[in-house]
Amino acid sequence: MAPEAGHVSTHYKLVSEWTTAKEGTGTFDFDVAKRSVDWELAVPVVRDNLEALRLINLPEAKLLDFGCGNGHYQSILSACSYTAKWDYVGVDARPDLVQFCSQTYPKTYFETVKDDSPLPFADSEFDIVLASGVIQYIQNEEVTLAELCRVTREYVLVSRLPTWKYHDPQIVVQCLRGAFGEEQYPLHVFNRSMVEDSFAQVGFSVILRDYGSEVFFLPGIREPVAHVLYILRKTRAKRSMVGHKIAVYSGVEAFR
Repeated sequence: MAPEAGHVSTHYKLVSEWTTAKEGTGTFDFDVAKRSVDWELAVPVVRDNLEALRLINLPEAKLLDFGCGNGHYQSILSACSYTAKWDYVGVDARPDLVQFCSQTYPKTYFETVKDDSPLPFADSEFDIVLASGVIQYIQNEEVTLAELCRVTREYVLVSRLPTWKYHDPQIVVQCLRGAFGEEQYPLHVFNRSMVEDSFAQVGFSVILRDYGSEVFFLPGIREPVAHVLYILRKTRAKRSMVGHKIAVYSGVEAFR
């Protein structure tokens, strides 16, 4: 029986090496783009991201949406009182998505970028980089993290990062099946302590680690994979934390 329109089933399979993505003719990103902003504001990951941006607490900021997909965060941030004045820029590796974004939001700057290539921005050009559900899909993630560290003045928000505590990193293939057919995307599942070491190596400190409500399981492994949200601060940046209260919990700084 063919899947119903709008229904997407997801399963994962372990693989030994990075594979080439198989993209469908009608992608999940374009389906999501049809949702209203009010609908999006109720999505848990969107609420988590907005709460993290609220904690950062900048009245005005220039934000880079790295891996912007359909660009919906342009509308989402504009609809929130504490991010409405922010300047939004979006980049993605898929030209079709960037073209869609440019046509949908003609007054906003979008750019196509390549994995493992320098971003077309100056050092410290952005106050915040948002990387939501994207780092795991990049083969050489440390190269990308170093670039995000370069272009941000202070903060990077990494969210929906699949991690676990007790197992080594794994490469898996995420299979999405819907009315459009099947899409397959390789991704990393990170060991939590190892990925946090990677953050430190490229120049970040972790100031917030938050566990989202999403988990999934890999075949034959009992430990769940949890999607984690991190607020990272560039360690070489000047810290102007007026109005912020910082607490230290289990060796990790956190907003409160």
